[in-house]
Amino acid sequence: MQSHSPIGAFSAAPRTVWPGQSLLRTPLRLVVANLLAALLYGGLGAAVGLFFAQYGLFPAPIWLPAGIAAVACMTGGIRLVPGLFLGSFAVNWLLLDAALASAALISLSNSLGPLAGALLTRAMRPPTGLFTRLQGVLGFVAGCVVLQAVLTGLGGTAALVVTGAVPMEAAYSIFSRWALCEAGGVFFFAPLVMLWLGVERTPSSPGQQIARGDTLVLAATAGVAALVFALPRSVSALVQPEAVALLTIPVTWVTLRISLRAAYGLLTLISVVATVGTLAGLGPFQPDVVPNPLRAVGMMIVLMATNALALMALLSERREAETLLSESNVRLVAEVAARTAELRHRAETDDLTGIGNRGHFLRLMEEGFAEARRRGSPLGLLVLDLDHFRPLNDMRGHAAGDAALQAVAQLCTTQVTGWNAILGRIGGEVFAIALPGTGTAETAALAEGLRATVARHSFRFVGDDVPARMTASLGVTGLLPGDASAEEMLRRADAAVFLAKAKGRNRVEVRMVSEVPKEMRASNLSR
Repeated sequence: MQSHSPIGAFSAAPRTVWPGQSLLRTPLRLVVANLLAALLYGGLGAAVGLFFAQYGLFPAPIWLPAGIAAVACMTGGIRLVPGLFLGSFAVNWLLLDAALASAALISLSNSLGPLAGALLTRAMRPPTGLFTRLQGVLGFVAGCVVLQAVLTGLGGTAALVVTGAVPMEAAYSIFSRWALCEAGGVFFFAPLVMLWLGVERTPSSPGQQIARGDTLVLAATAGVAALVFALPRSVSALVQPEAVALLTIPVTWVTLRISLRAAYGLLTLISVVATVGTLAGLGPFQPDVVPNPLRAVGMMIVLMATNALALMALLSERREAETLLSESNVRLVAEVAARTAELRHRAETDDLTGIGNRGHFLRLMEEGFAEARRRGSPLGLLVLDLDHFRPLNDMRGHAAGDAALQAVAQLCTTQVTGWNAILGRIGGEVFAIALPGTGTAETAALAEGLRATVARHSFRFVGDDVPARMTASLGVTGLLPGDASAEEMLRRADAAVFLAKAKGRNRVEVRMVSEVPKEMRASNLSR
């Protein structure tokens, strides 16, 4: 009675073309794929039909080739319809002894019905995969199961009525049985084929190892199912049909702990042993217990499969939501950290020169001061004040003054390379360098080298062809036993700068006493 087969595989990414299209681009591949579809459909149809014929259920209560048809149309689309038609035609004409016209019409509906169902399913398929969202599961049921079953059932029944093979009054009965066996074949077989062949990815716990206990649950469930449906009638009466529903618990365990693929493989095994056992008169589903044993088997498997598919879809949605939330949190933390670092940098950096500002310098120097006090180590400090900076601003403009400050900051940075130094701009044209672990003599030597570097440097400014020469006065001091804070050292170094200014500028003065002479404080020195 029915249709279809699996060729190719598609990924979880969204596609606008059939997932198996890349595998069917050459004529040779297309021919081979259609022959494979025909063989799979026809071979499985013959096997299923002959098996159920032994129990007077010819051709079959569950048509497994319908699952092959659904997978073929999901992977190959209309390109595999010819192969499905050939496979269906062979089964209906050769095995079911249908008339040529009836076999052709039935095979046409068995080919186009799955194609329409696959179109609907693919329209509802989430980008992440068919079984990773509840929407995808609903799409599979609506398209591959329901729509495919209805269309093939209607088409096959119409073919039989039109060709006079069955009377009109039997049409509804034939349609209902046809649609049910088609839907059962798709529902039981198609997900298993898609998951195991990689046509659809199998959702599973990310990075989770399959524990030995999970494997034992899987094996024990398969063994219990086989045992229950192999019980003779005398013993099976002790097992109520409702108790079989307890198999849903380990199937759910396998779904959550291993994967949907493993769970559906287990479901297929349960379906096979339940069907074979029931047909053989074994197990709890017997005519004297339930009105329709095979229907009871089908309902059991449908409930288990629906539970597994829906549960995994919902779990997959939750996992993705958790992953997205985790990624969002990581991004947010990174953005906050970057923004915090940017704000800290801006709060600690002098905008003009790019070195530390006064607050940052004083904070680091206080830390160096405390460390020197704790360790009993030296701490050197020098303050650099550019000479006659205000006339430079007045004569060449503030842009020239800014350029000069930037150049001096660069000279200071280069000069202290290799030193354990704290550099900052603490005033308009005033720079300071603290040297933890460095004595006063070494600090004075560094100051002298910096003074000479500034004096030799040619300061060039935009729009001014004549380079300027500048000098600097520097004050040096070191940590004294009586110093209570870094501010005292800074005041002493600043006093040394006043001394350098008073003695003619462009020089270095070392001061190791706290007070500045009153005459120097009162002197009218242009910085």
